[in-house]
Amino acid sequence: MDRSVPLWFFFLCLLLGALFVVAFGWAVKSTVSGSDRSGLLGEVAVAVASFPTTVKDVLLELSSYASGDFKDESIRVPRPADADYSGFEPLPATPGIEVPGLLIRADRSAMADGWRMVTGAFALNGDMENAALLISPDLKIVRAWTLDEIPVDELEPRPKFRKLVHGLDILRDGSVIFAFEGGMSLQRFNSCGERDWTTGGGFHHSVTLDDAGETVWTFNGTGTIAQVAVGDGAILREISMDAVIAANPTIDILELRRLHPNDWGKNTRNTEGEWMPEKYHFNDVDPLPATMAASFDGFRAGDLLLSARSLNMVFVLDPESLEIKWWRIGETQRQHDPDWLSSGEIAVLNNRMSRDFSEIVAIDPVSFRKSVLFDGRDNDFYTRIRGKGQILDNGDLIVTSPQQARAFEVDRQGEVVFEVVNLKPDSETVNYVISELKWLPRDYFEMEAWKCPLAN
Repeated sequence: MDRSVPLWFFFLCLLLGALFVVAFGWAVKSTVSGSDRSGLLGEVAVAVASFPTTVKDVLLELSSYASGDFKDESIRVPRPADADYSGFEPLPATPGIEVPGLLIRADRSAMADGWRMVTGAFALNGDMENAALLISPDLKIVRAWTLDEIPVDELEPRPKFRKLVHGLDILRDGSVIFAFEGGMSLQRFNSCGERDWTTGGGFHHSVTLDDAGETVWTFNGTGTIAQVAVGDGAILREISMDAVIAANPTIDILELRRLHPNDWGKNTRNTEGEWMPEKYHFNDVDPLPATMAASFDGFRAGDLLLSARSLNMVFVLDPESLEIKWWRIGETQRQHDPDWLSSGEIAVLNNRMSRDFSEIVAIDPVSFRKSVLFDGRDNDFYTRIRGKGQILDNGDLIVTSPQQARAFEVDRQGEVVFEVVNLKPDSETVNYVISELKWLPRDYFEMEAWKCPLAN
């Protein structure tokens, strides 16, 4: 019996296959470009098209972790080819604390007097640890908090090699509140390094104490600001960006990454489109201190200064009324860490992603005038992502450059008076990330409240 396939059937299958490929490609392209015309078909097509890459990525990750070659990839950065650490020296430490990769160079007579807290991933006591290290005014590591997570709601946290401390503040009693980039909780450890409480959630990027030291402001998830009680970790308030958008119907700055559907002449009303990926990428929230409120016309103590990296925007939000009081878009590029200044200006770390160098700028919220406080070309400062800046009362500037695994202090003349680098021991090619270097006044701590006092 002749079972050969008719020629017409072969060409029909070829034609249907070609039509399927065209339709599949259109659905993928349409969905990726932000259109919702392809609907569910587009979402399925993108998932199918992504599957081989997803499988490959998973297999590569499993292979790298099995070999041990790349298990710390999430907390390390390339060491600059021209890095010269000859002028650095190991940072002394209290017995029981060993951080062989942490090196400093310092002009002790020119530095601002006070404590320093350095946070990141370190070679600590023979292993890689996410940690916070307290440096005394005489430049000695006197306390180390090893920071980790415990399971929450039966969910296991990521391994320490796959997350980075990103957001930490320290209280006067020596306890620290922190979140991870890639973590699943907000936590408080006391001065002994013991866990006081754990609050589950997608907290990230920023942990900032309020004036009274009773709450911290942070982010919980993609578009939610959270205020959390210092005492027990209870979430006291959450502000969603949906609520902020609804409270500011004539200000459309938060919807720049929402793509409204094309109706091709139907003139539809009250439609809501799909959001593009990373619609906000919030990375800092900072309440206005009461001591500075008089310097800012139109703002009041407790107003929140926020950074939305995806929008190249910093803005001020009243947390009670949800009124957006001020905003600036495009003056900075992929910025981090806006801070209130006693001068009535707002300081911002301007990453300038893919533009050779980063900088610290100040923006006058009244005149919108921008001035450069520190030009990254002066000290080869460039951090493509992440980063922190701190203006001290004496005019010095603390700069953290995570992607260079370094942080430094610059005096008012632009001279570097203190610098710390975080090397990965036994490596010639990579360093560990420094998340933040924070300066604290000499009288900041209430030592009598510490559960584990510092050794003399």
